[in-house]
Formats: sequence, C-alpha cells, structure tokens
Amino acid sequence: MKKNLLFISMLFLGISGHAQKLSEFNRINVEGFYTNPVVAPNGDYALLTGEHFKGLYLLDLKKNTVVKISDKDGSGYGYSWDKNGTVFYFKEKGEKEYFSQSRVMAYDVATKQLERKTNINHNFLPSFQGETTNIVVYTNLTTLKIEAKDLASDKSWVVTGDEGQFYNAILSNDGKKVAVHNGPDIFVYDLNGDGKGTKVGTGIATSWSADDKYLLGFLDESEDGHTVSNSEIYLFDTSAFRPKKITNTEVFTEMFPTFYGKNQIMFSDDKTGRIFTSQLKN
Repeated sequence: MKKNLLFISMLFLGISGHAQKLSEFNRINVEGFYTNPVVAPNGDYALLTGEHFKGLYLLDLKKNTVVKISDKDGSGYGYSWDKNGTVFYFKEKGEKEYFSQSRVMAYDVATKQLERKTNINHNFLPSFQGETTNIVVYTNLTTLKIEAKDLASDKSWVVTGDEGQFYNAILSNDGKKVAVHNGPDIFVYDLNGDGKGTKVGTGIATSWSADDKYLLGFLDESEDGHTVSNSEIYLFDTSAFRPKKITNTEVFTEMFPTFYGKNQIMFSDDKTGRIFTSQLKN
C-alpha cells in the first residue's frame, strides 16, 4: 500500500506527563498485510483492514489470531467499536453500488451475529459508537464543513465555521472537542461550534488519548508526490501548536497509530503490513 498524504486524507482513542518517545517496537505475530488498527475499549480485540483498505478483519489480541469479517467494498473505512468493546460497526456496499448506498453493519463479537443497522447513516461512522451514542460528527459532503448531530433530538449544527474543506472528524472521549483536518493541517474545535479552531499540527490525526489532552497521528513524506518514502508518528498537544515527533526510523513506515491500554500505542508498518505495539516513555 503506497499512498501519499493527500490520498489518505481524502479517505478518512490516558497518557501522562509529556511523553515524547517510544520503547522498542513489538510485532504482533500474525501473517498477512494489515493496516489501520482500531483497538476495542476493553483491549481484547482490534479491527484491521487489508492492503488498499480492502476488507475488515478482527484481531484477537490474546490469541494473536485474525478472522475475516467482510470482503465487501467500503468495509475497510471508518469502522468503530461500541463503548464496551463487545460490538463493532462498519459499512459495506455491493459491487455495482455507489459508496453513497453503503449500509451500516453491526457485529457482536460474543455471538458472532451480524446485523444491518437501517437507522444509522453510514456517514456517521466512525463517530457512532453504539446505541448509547448521543452525538455524531461527520463531513457534510455538499458544504465540506464538519457538522454534529444530536441523534435524540435530530438537531444538527456546523462545528467548523472557518473557511476550508474539512474532512476526517474525530470526536474526543468526553464529547466536547472535535479534531478535524483541513488540507494537510490538523485543527481542534469545540463541539458546539463556538470560536475558531486551534491548529495543533500537520498530518493525519487518528486517536485521542483517554484524557483528551493529546492526539496521535502520523506524517508521511513522498519524494515524487506519489510513493510514500517515509512516515513517522507524532503526538499532538490538543491545546496548542506543539507537535512532537515520537518515531524517527528508516526501516519502518509507521502509520495509523492508536492508543492502546495504559500509555501504549498500536500502529501499522506501511512497508510490510505488519502490526506493532510500543510503550510511550517520558
């Protein structure tokens, strides 16, 4: 999977002190090419997609086994867990259907039952996190603004009042902030839409820390504008522009980091499709 930042950007969760580096990388020993891990809140499983964001897979972190859940188009984008880590949500479409016709599916890990959720708009993923979800955030595809919606009252409002073409909104754990992307830059806005956004860095943000003080993300580089030549993981302070590069390697192409357990992260290597974990260190 070789894609530059611009292409990835158009597609698309405590930490203490001021962690600025990682311990040694530990590979999760599963065969195959996987990327974009999203860990369940209980830490038992992670969702993965394959090369070129094809398919959806369930990784059992206790057994180090991978099970294919879907090979349908669209299933490798925007998946999410419920807050208990027992059910996950994803979207899929038929081979001859448009992405706008995608359906939301729910998979119960315990019962292995798959259910279509006809009452959930596929654009609400990945901010939809189960039946207790009150607020979702998403890109209005007509205005390219980030909007929020109260699912109980059906009320919606604009979060990003500034000029720009916004995408990939990520709601904070406390539901008060939204990380968004505008061009190559990352901004944090108040959910209520009051005020301007705070620029916190450049790249792709992928995960909020448990205390919502930090974002994890990555910034890739391309020498020819098409093929990724390098990618590093960054830690972004969510209150100001103080990005910290926490990897600096030539062997790995680190992408799609996510917080995992206490002060740990999980990420994928874009060169090999392997999944790694590492400990954040002060």
